[in-house]
Amino acid sequence: MVAPLEPGFAHLINQAEALAARRQEDLRGVHLLAAVGAVPGGVRDILEQNGAGFRKVLDQWERFSDAGPAENLHLLRRRVRDVSRAFGSRTPDATHLLIALLDDVRGSARRVLEALKVDIKGLHIQVAQLGQGLPTHARLAAVPKSLPVRGQAVPVMPAQPVRPPRQMAESKMPLGIAGSPSPLLGRGRSTGQALSPIPDVGPKPLPGVRLPSRPPAPSENHQEALEEALNRRDSSFALHSFASSPAENFDASELTEEESAILTQRYGLSKQKFPILTQVGKNLTLAAALGLADPVVGRDEEIERALDVLAKRQGNNPCLIGAAGVGKTSVARGIAAAMFACEKDDRVVIEIPISELVAGTGVRGALAGRLAALKKEVKAAGERVVLFFDEIHQLFSGEAAEEIAGDLKLSLARGELPCIGATSTTEYRRVIESEPALARRFSPIEIEEPGKEDAFLILSSLSERLASHHRVTYDEESLALSIAWSVRYLPGRCLPDKAVGVLDLAGARARRRGNPSVTPKEVAEVISSEANMPVERLLESDAERMLQLREILCERVIGHEEHLEKIARILRRNAAGLGSRRPIGTFLLLGPTGVGKTETAKAIAEVLFHSEGAMTRIDMAEMSESHAVAKLVGAPPGYIGHDAGGQLTESVRRRPYQVVLLDEIEKAHPEVLTAFLAVFDEGRMTDSRGRLVDFTNTVVILTSNLGGQEMAASSKKPVGFSSGTRPQEEGQKAVVAAARRALPPELFNRIDEVLPFAPLTRADVLKIGRKLCRGLADEIELGRGIALSICDSALEVLLDQGGFDPELGARPLRRMVARKIEAPLAEAILSGELSAGDTWLVEGEGDELIYDAVRAEAGAAE
Repeated sequence: MVAPLEPGFAHLINQAEALAARRQEDLRGVHLLAAVGAVPGGVRDILEQNGAGFRKVLDQWERFSDAGPAENLHLLRRRVRDVSRAFGSRTPDATHLLIALLDDVRGSARRVLEALKVDIKGLHIQVAQLGQGLPTHARLAAVPKSLPVRGQAVPVMPAQPVRPPRQMAESKMPLGIAGSPSPLLGRGRSTGQALSPIPDVGPKPLPGVRLPSRPPAPSENHQEALEEALNRRDSSFALHSFASSPAENFDASELTEEESAILTQRYGLSKQKFPILTQVGKNLTLAAALGLADPVVGRDEEIERALDVLAKRQGNNPCLIGAAGVGKTSVARGIAAAMFACEKDDRVVIEIPISELVAGTGVRGALAGRLAALKKEVKAAGERVVLFFDEIHQLFSGEAAEEIAGDLKLSLARGELPCIGATSTTEYRRVIESEPALARRFSPIEIEEPGKEDAFLILSSLSERLASHHRVTYDEESLALSIAWSVRYLPGRCLPDKAVGVLDLAGARARRRGNPSVTPKEVAEVISSEANMPVERLLESDAERMLQLREILCERVIGHEEHLEKIARILRRNAAGLGSRRPIGTFLLLGPTGVGKTETAKAIAEVLFHSEGAMTRIDMAEMSESHAVAKLVGAPPGYIGHDAGGQLTESVRRRPYQVVLLDEIEKAHPEVLTAFLAVFDEGRMTDSRGRLVDFTNTVVILTSNLGGQEMAASSKKPVGFSSGTRPQEEGQKAVVAAARRALPPELFNRIDEVLPFAPLTRADVLKIGRKLCRGLADEIELGRGIALSICDSALEVLLDQGGFDPELGARPLRRMVARKIEAPLAEAILSGELSAGDTWLVEGEGDELIYDAVRAEAGAAE
């Protein structure tokens, strides 16, 4: 009897949505489970046999008092598609949906089934067997409840779906790219031929390897093998009765010695016959067969394209092109795993590290001799060996090219050295694409950086190996935060490499501290150390501080509360995660000298990044010539200082989270100003080496004295009852108009806020004086143990004697403090008049300052 076709995934989604709407509930996995149990098909029959029919599921769901957290249905749909591809089906159905629901250990469907006392492992196996066209056996459902459930040791949702069972005596299925052995589908996508079980075929003999006449069978009974697998593997791996699939990546310890020996005989190479390949190279196919390779997730399309290129008659050398860290080497491992999974493909991929190939070949001709020996071994293998060269451009450039480039090009043209290359886009264009004869030998395959969702699936698949290495556990939050934070704060690197590196370091830190699991705290600490930013920002423990940002800035900068509120509003927007692909904020601060423009930049660096040192200051007066752009981005190739990089780009590249202060912007050459257009609009700048430097985590502040005289003059004009203590509206307009005339319109239009700072009033300067004196008193007491007391009367005297000038701001008062207070204080300390424990009083009488030293002994006697 032929099993009925299972209902399609789209139909089940519609049924579940209608069910949730009738019950006035949000769509959840339990509604999808109920829809599977309501639509006729083999999956519905299995659910009813296990006591999880449509009505029982809904009745049990009504008993739940807590619906639990909202479920990520978008991620569930993606998993269903992955399961469908794993089974070789282009159209997902109820089988694939139920497997995805069972794998979601935190989903509502899984919780309802557990509440119904359903054996999850047994149900998992029965549904997978149904999807493969195999008969389901009721006795397989009786699996002991004590077996480990996937997700307990490492509580993450599995990235790879369950693969169909594969034995050495059965046809193998590639990793999501080959056909399915299901009788309903019949053909494999990669070969285009029917996939049917081969009843009695042993391992294929390899050159130089002698196999036993009768290879030992893994198990005489398929059902017993399945139950035996259940006793030592979790539910996601239980379908494999024999050697591990490269998609699941078992540890080698899970294979018996007998199984490992058979796999080694089939996919290994003889050390006697292939000394170069075995000593220098690494057998990626054998590593996949033994479960020693890391999993490859989300690269099915690139792997399939590479396999197509390898099958070409000419130009059959794929070259994987992409930035560092996007996963080019992982694609090569995936190609090797796909070859292992395909029964009709007995090729092996051997990785040849170029450093190992050239090691010890200092004598002229030694490298050419080693290459000739390598070609001889590849030929002796009978077209079974495909070489993989990482950083392949090194073979055609530098000292190696002088000796072997010509011979290597000829070998590639003749097909004597089938290989897979990997290199960066820049190096491919510089070395390979620039030579048409060489470029014809390769077929480029672009490896793009995976998106956040694909990166999450990759981390989920790798988290088990990281957890096993560090003896810790990873939760989903840590995985998601490692991706989100690395994307935002480590822009110079690519996914998934940077997120994997963050998780690896976080696991090492947690283990060193004796923590059983990796929490967001460890992830935040790693990101903080690599991005040079405060960990409080990552953990959002300074949310209250960001809400008080205006008050904090006003404590540091005196007299510009209205403008500081505008700055704080933009900075809070970014802290809440609402920023775009632009800098955190771009501000133009206008006004006369000494009003606090540079002090505002320092205050922002202190508040946002917890350090005044988190600031790069560029004096734009030094950029008055057009060629001064080279100072910012670095000298062009061939010029002195090319390797040093630019003042601006190198600073931001090394510390992407900081304040960039462009001082006196009006003095820069127009071509220098044009270089900042991409920074203000897209948050990036290209340096002299062609590298993109990310400015999205910087605050860019431009300062200018344009219109300062007009504003100072307008502040002296009384208006109504005002005495000129605040800048007048006409003065602000004059300053903004002067800046608009001086700056290119396209640059001026990209600035977030144009803030004209008004001249400081006498009251403002008096507050600044008190602040200066408090800082001086703290410094003296900490360094010398001397108490310093300066009265307001003394500050009034300093203001009358030249410490206040509306056109010069607070700088004259700073000079007066240094001249009238710091200098006499230094003389008193050096002469012995003051010592630790004493107090120095400064008061004003008339036009004079009175200094009085109070000894500690006299104070004690009183």
